[in-house]
Amino acid sequence: MEEKKKGMLDVLSADEIHRYMKAKRAVTDDEELSAMVKEYEDGSARLIQMVQTEGFDEKEAIQLSNDMDYIGFLLSQNPKIIELQAANKAMNEYLASVTGKVSFSCGGNCSGCAETCAIKDVQKDGEA
Repeated sequence: MEEKKKGMLDVLSADEIHRYMKAKRAVTDDEELSAMVKEYEDGSARLIQMVQTEGFDEKEAIQLSNDMDYIGFLLSQNPKIIELQAANKAMNEYLASVTGKVSFSCGGNCSGCAETCAIKDVQKDGEA
């Protein structure tokens, strides 16, 4: 069980995780940028809802779509957003690389478990 905890701590302390958290915090702490992200998310959701409604106002939908395209473009050029996207990609690649080595759903009892993890490998070798 201690090996499992150490494995999870190793994953959580990885540089990729810290980079993502730092980038996310930089976006969140920037009030203007956060407001723009929220406006983009809300506008995009509103646009989807609008076009799914029978008899929606086509001109209004086009205007909202253009507005979201413009905000999306501005966001895509922002260095903090660019770093957040790169950090998110790096974190996801890292987490994919450790899948099967550390299980976050593990309860410590390997009987009947279909997942592979470091703990299970040690138990198979008779060391635990």
